Amino acid sequence: MPVKALINLKNLIYNAKAIRKKLPAGVKFCAVVKADAYGHGAEKVAGAIYLIADCFAVATAEEGAALRLSGIDKEILVLTAVPRQDVPQAVNYGLTLTAGGICDLKAYEKVGKELGANVNVHLKFDTGMNRQGFKDLEQLKAAFDFCEKSTVLSAVGLYSHFACPENESLRQAAAKKFSLAKKVAERYNNKERKIVCHISASGGFIAGEYCDMVRIGILLYGYKPFPTDAIRVKPVMSVYAPVITQKTIKRGECALYGEKRAEKDTEVSLIRYGYADGLFRKEISGQFNNRCMDATAATGVKKGAKRAAVMTDANALAEKYGTISYEILVKCALRAEKIYLK
Repeated sequence: MPVKALINLKNLIYNAKAIRKKLPAGVKFCAVVKADAYGHGAEKVAGAIYLIADCFAVATAEEGAALRLSGIDKEILVLTAVPRQDVPQAVNYGLTLTAGGICDLKAYEKVGKELGANVNVHLKFDTGMNRQGFKDLEQLKAAFDFCEKSTVLSAVGLYSHFACPENESLRQAAAKKFSLAKKVAERYNNKERKIVCHISASGGFIAGEYCDMVRIGILLYGYKPFPTDAIRVKPVMSVYAPVITQKTIKRGECALYGEKRAEKDTEVSLIRYGYADGLFRKEISGQFNNRCMDATAATGVKKGAKRAAVMTDANALAEKYGTISYEILVKCALRAEKIYLK
């Protein structure tokens, strides 16, 4: 019996509709399905919310190509600059590319001309995160000018990212800087095209920063980037592992790798889930000793149970590991069989 990840598509659709309901008319909803939709299965997720989302976002050209092959014909934005060797694939599949420097635009233009294809681009502007993007307004203007002169490039979007959306002063400072970038972009609007400006992921959306579009990731999957009552969402994934055997580790006995000894008689269930399945090796409450590569000694499992819960609440598990729900979700089902509940 393999590890199973149960993906509740009803909850996914509920979350997507809740997000859409809060958006003002005319604001686009970009569903972020990068990293295999945060571990939930990108193609299935995108298909389930196809009629709710306006477009989709991925991290790589390969992820975008996989979505196209699954039948997604809406806009797909690649959220990082595409390496030169992957640009032909991105262009062939009609992906919208991110450019954070003139060098990116030159690489995209070269491939576009070689393939005889038009290339849509969103320009990334750095508002303080210092990850990628044009650093000042003059650089941004030069990038728009480059696209205007090109016979194959079209700058159809401008975006940035809030480094700390839950901090109002930092968020407002970033928003103010982005508003100046938006004014630059507006000079290049015309009758055929309005440049789509966006800065908010889930955190900015919760704070009410909408612009022309929002990019929603973690909220889609049932979790919030920080505590808030602004929206209600339902967790989409839970992970269960088969119980191999149940036994008692006697006081003073070792179990699994290392010299750790039981301080008292301890009932454990050996489950077929190890750190190669995604979650971390170190011991946390609910298990005895560190995980092995393919097995864990879990405590608190009902006697006679055939399966044990590995992840039902990403926030609770993240707290145990000292991390965030995002990391739990993308890791916990690496070797699991995904079962989609409709």
